[in-house]
Amino acid sequence: MSSSISSSSFGKRALGIPFCFCEEPATLRLARTAKNPGRPFLGCPKYNTKGLPYCRFFKWADINEENGMDLRESTNEFVMKEKELEKKIEDVHKREIEVMKKELVLREQEAEIRRSRKLLRAYWAFAFLVAFLLFVGSV
Repeated sequence: MSSSISSSSFGKRALGIPFCFCEEPATLRLARTAKNPGRPFLGCPKYNTKGLPYCRFFKWADINEENGMDLRESTNEFVMKEKELEKKIEDVHKREIEVMKKELVLREQEAEIRRSRKLLRAYWAFAFLVAFLLFVGSV
């Protein structure tokens, strides 16, 4: 049975899956810090699991010998662009609210104009009726 475990761990090591200091396959997680939001890292699979002791293994998953800084810079650039997009989306939402408010004001003004026109027509009808009665009464 121990030979199957060692051959299994050898197979995982041959595939490049890193192991923590507990000899367990490292778990891929995402950082939740302000400095490295969403950055992938490898850690001990026992970390933060039901109080089990863990070995404090830690390794950034996005760093490579050749392009480590490029990936970090790209990640920072993506985070900045994401923040810019979020700000633009927020601006669009604010503009949508402004447009809705202006539409409401326009609808209220249109309703007031319709009421004014009806009242004007009523005044004209009344004036015509008075003029007609004065004309008929004088004849």
